Amino acid sequence: MTLRPALVEALVLVASSAEEQAEWVRRLRVGPDEIALMFDDAWRAPQGELTGEDLAGLRAIDAILDEMTADRTVDHWSVVALAEDAGWERARVLARGILDR
Repeated sequence: MTLRPALVEALVLVASSAEEQAEWVRRLRVGPDEIALMFDDAWRAPQGELTGEDLAGLRAIDAILDEMTADRTVDHWSVVALAEDAGWERARVLARGILDR
């Protein structure tokens, strides 16, 4: 399976360490939610045939980010959350797995 460059770029950012993500957020002067939005934009764009484990991983990342958006009890979209939130870590692991394959 070949992923579009925009999706690969988004996955690299999602897979990055919390420190790297925080630096990206500071450098661009945006909130951490921009990481999720970048993934969402790239994931929603036409990809061609996506199948197998990578497709399942992409769907799982999307579901994690959706859950974080829906959960108003915790601030998932802070720089601190990048390092402390379990959802961010789950998304990182999945993104790294896709990129490693």
